[in-house]
Amino acid sequence: MDFFAQQDRARRKTGVLLFYFSAAVAITILLVYLLPVIGWYVYQSNYGPREIQHTLTWWHPELFFLVCGATLIVVLCGAAFKISQLRRGGGESVATMLGGRQVYPDTADFFEKRLRNVVEEMAIASGIPVPPVYLLPKENGINAFAAGFSPADSVVAVTYGTMTGLTREELQGVIAHEFSHILNSDTRMNINLMGIIYGLVIIGITGRVILEFSLHSSGRRSSRNDSGKIVVFAIAAGLILWVIGSCGMLFGKLIKASISRSRERLADASAVQFTRNPAGLAAALKKIGGLSHGSRIRSPNAAQASHMFFGNGVRSSSFSTHPPLAERVRWLEPTFDGTFPTVTSEDLRAQLARFEGAPLEKKTKGPDMVDLFTDPGKLAVTATILDAATPPQFRPNNPEALIDSIGAPMERHADAAKALIASIPERAKEHARDPYGARMLVYFLLLDSDETIRGKQMAIVKEQAEPEVFQTLEKAIPNLGQIQPQMRLPIIDLAIPALRFLSKGQYAAFRTIVKALTDADEQIDIFEYALQRVLVCHLDPMFSDTPKRRAANYYAIRGLEKETSTVLSVLAWKGHDSDSETAAAFQSAAEKITAPKAVFELQPESECTWEALDAALDKLAEGSFKVKKWLLGAALACLMHDREITVEEVELFRAIADTLGCPVPPWVVPSEAVATVS
Repeated sequence: MDFFAQQDRARRKTGVLLFYFSAAVAITILLVYLLPVIGWYVYQSNYGPREIQHTLTWWHPELFFLVCGATLIVVLCGAAFKISQLRRGGGESVATMLGGRQVYPDTADFFEKRLRNVVEEMAIASGIPVPPVYLLPKENGINAFAAGFSPADSVVAVTYGTMTGLTREELQGVIAHEFSHILNSDTRMNINLMGIIYGLVIIGITGRVILEFSLHSSGRRSSRNDSGKIVVFAIAAGLILWVIGSCGMLFGKLIKASISRSRERLADASAVQFTRNPAGLAAALKKIGGLSHGSRIRSPNAAQASHMFFGNGVRSSSFSTHPPLAERVRWLEPTFDGTFPTVTSEDLRAQLARFEGAPLEKKTKGPDMVDLFTDPGKLAVTATILDAATPPQFRPNNPEALIDSIGAPMERHADAAKALIASIPERAKEHARDPYGARMLVYFLLLDSDETIRGKQMAIVKEQAEPEVFQTLEKAIPNLGQIQPQMRLPIIDLAIPALRFLSKGQYAAFRTIVKALTDADEQIDIFEYALQRVLVCHLDPMFSDTPKRRAANYYAIRGLEKETSTVLSVLAWKGHDSDSETAAAFQSAAEKITAPKAVFELQPESECTWEALDAALDKLAEGSFKVKKWLLGAALACLMHDREITVEEVELFRAIADTLGCPVPPWVVPSEAVATVS
């Protein structure tokens, strides 16, 4: 599925969502206006002077404009408040609202570790850093969701029933389904939808508060006529607002149903494309149908997020946000007869214990963390690691397939991710899941092969980092060569969740040390640049009081010729040795961009600095997804002019794509997996 087309569809869906919202607000305004008009007529007809002939007058301009202004202020402010609240917290705010707790990267629990392993594989296969993983520990139903405004602040959450009741294949299908929501920008739309619906129902909430206060106060007020009339008026107003709010809830359900059902079908299709295992996803759905509690979410806030869940989290109705369960299974397994075998949670746990070695009782404590590489003889390096003397290269025969894989991972990318993770030493993976160890690993990857420069770098770490980090890093130096180039970015992706646990002060110190280590040799190589961009895109916003949100300001490559020329020039100079090859690669890339009258010029090598690339990418990040597709397609043409892509070139392309918000699946893998991904 075309990632860029999906992003455009998501933007159009947002337009449809705004249209529905506007229609709902208009109907709400009409109801707020008509109910008091009709109520006043009924009141006057029954209690007004008998000698006056009362007629129903529909048009009261002063009242209409007053109602219109007040309703718009309440609804829009309520929606803006909720969206702003969710935006600040990202996906984590939704997970905590539903009673979730974070699954720590260094967990020793069997089920939690298995869950994190699946999420890590899916994240690296998708080309995004590993998102935080949340568990809803009080929910025994089988369900899951993903939430966030972008891959950088998204989370994946599962219920306890999902974690302990599904096999690994079934869990992979569910997690792949949720990752498709992240990659297709469904998560952003879902959070906006939560805010919009809150704006619609806030009138009802206001009415309920007024009604409860009035009823409570009526029992304590005196029986004076004036007081009684005020109470009656307040009760009537509260009741009217509550009824209107109930209508707003109805509109919200209609909007959620119309938006969500097609997205769930698309997510199922994407999960099958990702895993190439429809049986796993179908089996998970069958277990939902066979459980007495199915996919039910008991949290009182479940209705707000019902459109986010993998399965129907609230009571089914004609406004269901999901297609019927049997229909989803039949789409994956055409021979399904519609019968769901009855199962219990105990049955599912016993099945996992029998076939996957899962404990029948949950473990709560595991072994203490060990130092990285302290015992080189026990270093867990699998046979899939490339020989150090053979630089890993990937020679694709179909360049268009690479651009099509952006944001649309396939089974081969999942296999590649497994091979990459398996090739990373176990001790390194353990440290990547610990805040101290994650920082140490980043410093470790930045150490220079030259002993003089490395000595200067170690002095920086000793002076500025915590003593424990320095001591562990010092022990790791003899095994510097164990980390192969193709492992570097996957290790960073694995370390991102642990780095999120740093305080603002710790993160500021970490960034200072990273910059000092990269500046130690007075030059920045491609990996160092790629690392900086990963941190800027995926961690810096989390520790900033005012994170940047880029909107699309450019819908054509015209006006971005200078920035596009800079990006392609940097790629051409970095990827080719001779001036003639550089010029030919640039020209080949420029010809890929079909923009009439746009002129692109190869920039002098002296002007192709990392600072120039940063400035160009920051502006290009404001382009539409169509512009980004053109740019990335041209970038690939430039890199592949010599018909091969090295690890360093993949790292540079990943840095560019990350800045543009386009996730790149793994292309360079251990040698035994090349046949799988090519």
